[in-house]
Amino acid sequence: MTAVAEVVDALRERTHEEMGLSLASGLPEEEVEARAWALLVELVEEENRHRALAGREPLSAEERTESAQVLFDHLFRLGPLQPFLEDDTVEEVTVNAPDRGFVVRAGGAKERFDTGFASDDEVRSLLARIVSRAGRRIDDASPAVDVRLPGGARLHAIMPPLSRHPCLTIRRHRMVAGHLDDLVALGTVTRELADFLSQAVRGGLNILVSGGTASGKTTTLNVLGATIPPAERVVTIEETAELRLEEILPDCVALEARLANIEGVGQIGIRELVRHALRMRPTRIVVGEVRGPEAVDMLSAMNTGHDGSMGTIHANSARQALSKLRTYVLMAEEQLTAEVANEMIAETLDLVVHLHLDQRSGDRRVVQAAEVAGLEAGRVLTNDLFRLEPGGLIRTGIRPRFGGRLPELAPAPPSAWAGVGAR
Repeated sequence: MTAVAEVVDALRERTHEEMGLSLASGLPEEEVEARAWALLVELVEEENRHRALAGREPLSAEERTESAQVLFDHLFRLGPLQPFLEDDTVEEVTVNAPDRGFVVRAGGAKERFDTGFASDDEVRSLLARIVSRAGRRIDDASPAVDVRLPGGARLHAIMPPLSRHPCLTIRRHRMVAGHLDDLVALGTVTRELADFLSQAVRGGLNILVSGGTASGKTTTLNVLGATIPPAERVVTIEETAELRLEEILPDCVALEARLANIEGVGQIGIRELVRHALRMRPTRIVVGEVRGPEAVDMLSAMNTGHDGSMGTIHANSARQALSKLRTYVLMAEEQLTAEVANEMIAETLDLVVHLHLDQRSGDRRVVQAAEVAGLEAGRVLTNDLFRLEPGGLIRTGIRPRFGGRLPELAPAPPSAWAGVGAR
């Protein structure tokens, strides 16, 4: 055990007692933390003097600061997990058991690490403190929770009896791209596709971005949103705020859903936010992720003058994205038929951009851009405009039906959009 670990272990219980006695309630959070830091520094110095009097090697100035920081993180941050949230290369942190933790870094590299937790009770105590600060709770009556941390990361936790050990997953959304040029540099899109998508956004196409978990949907949506002309009014709607369009666009309002409080009341979902957004006179609506009946409201908004709206959905292909969207529409309380759902989708959506995450290399790239080409025998048709082939992402040669809405495509020679076919 290192000297820092010895000091932290010696002071861990005492710090809880001292904090309770020395810090008055009702103070602003910043003042509480400032007083706590001063107290921790004093306790570490006192313990260091005891070490010296006992004939043990005292801590250096750096080690004393590190000891105070570890104790501070234990009391006010994420304990032994806090350093990972301060590392810009970390995308995900998971703790499956007190002795089993993993970190995923940019590029997909996965590493096992020592969590620093001695027991399930320590993990449980940390989770209870974190979620309580967000106005939530996690206990036997409510053994699963999803909260947003102050820095914007998302924490999901689940406890027995739903799992064998208290488990937590922290996902940090890293916006590594702010412009289509950045996506080109990262290899997510080709220059040809980037130019096409820029025209599609400025031309007011309704776009659905699909892909699996961590495939880059939110980053791509954020980049597409940044292409919206600055004169337009945009409202973004998310379950957990991750988009940054409010920082980029001059006339943008970001709405975030609210979960129920400890008493189980006060929940405001995505669907209600979409309805609020419609009263805010937006030019476009951007839905961070469609995962339920709010699909009806999103499609209705797109079909009633909000051209150029966008959203994301979990799916394994463009066609599956439309199939899932239809399923979500059918889940709504309006109890629409499958035929009506298909008609809404066909008349409303223009383009599906599908991303894929290569688990081995960690590369995220667009592998398909498909237009929604209408209905045939009650079935939604799609045309691949861009498709990943062994040689890379290519333009298929199909001229999109919305080509007239994109003036810059008009001069293209007929050979550029050779065939026409729906599938």
